[in-house]
Amino acid sequence: MKLIAMFGGAVCVALLTIPAIAADPCEGRERYTIHYATHAFEQPFFPILEAGAKQGAAAACLDYTWTQDVDFSIASTIRRIEQAISENPDMLVVSLADPVAMRPVVETALASGIPVISINVPDPAPPGERLPYLIYIGPDEYEGGVEAAKLVLAKMTPAKAVCLDSLPGHAGTGARCRGWSDTLKGAGVDSDEVDVSGGAAQAKEALLAYLRANPEADAFVTTTGDPKNFGAVSAALVEQGKGGGKAALVTFDLTPGVIESIKAGDTLAAIDQQPYLQGYLPAILARQYLEAGLMPGRDILTGPGVVNAANVNQVEQAIRQGRR
Repeated sequence: MKLIAMFGGAVCVALLTIPAIAADPCEGRERYTIHYATHAFEQPFFPILEAGAKQGAAAACLDYTWTQDVDFSIASTIRRIEQAISENPDMLVVSLADPVAMRPVVETALASGIPVISINVPDPAPPGERLPYLIYIGPDEYEGGVEAAKLVLAKMTPAKAVCLDSLPGHAGTGARCRGWSDTLKGAGVDSDEVDVSGGAAQAKEALLAYLRANPEADAFVTTTGDPKNFGAVSAALVEQGKGGGKAALVTFDLTPGVIESIKAGDTLAAIDQQPYLQGYLPAILARQYLEAGLMPGRDILTGPGVVNAANVNQVEQAIRQGRR
């Protein structure tokens, strides 16, 4: 476009450059498909993971499919993986919540020529026996349990400790409890494991029954930040006069309730595993692998990380952005 102006009889001509509308960054790129068939269910943790998957797929110019259940179910997860295989995606993302039960269906996917990425829960088998998926992206759950116990031991020497597991049979939460128990027992502290599955009412009753038999217990870890697990447990501890830091409470994963409890001083810390990255990174790596065969040479650990009074305000900002 030309702009003409008169200055004292002189004619000045200026050329204005109008910025071009940005082209579609995905234009001309093959639209590969990525299918997330994990053990996801209706829990506050998984919307963050799905948000990462959605935004990662958009950034990598992939078409993505996400499936999940209402309640935690290995059998249903296996059926959803079978459905994903029938759709022949270019990349399949799974989580091995029960590595033994899920091995055959993952082997079927691999035998069908579908590359697989594991997130959230890996195959714990030795390297030579592990399912040959491309990479694992997620936390080291055992080390998360170790870290939770170390946080407690830095604060106090408990009289007795307990791991409150809301997903018994889940390989990841089981590893959390083992890391916690092994570390505490190494410090001379007895630790029990209590099944608090079945919902908030059942979790609260299970804890109260345990406390009636073990009133000296003063160190607790919940395996999820779900209101049905952490929320019920933290409320019960406050009711029993063990809130306000009188007992040590650590949890896994982040929710608004967990953040508020840390700020209030009722919860010592949360062990974070960055679910957003577990959803986002598989899509980014899938594009690189499918286009050029690129893949990191080692697993990518997204946790454990610690959220406590020192960094809770910063983390709260990331929660508002939907990334934590």
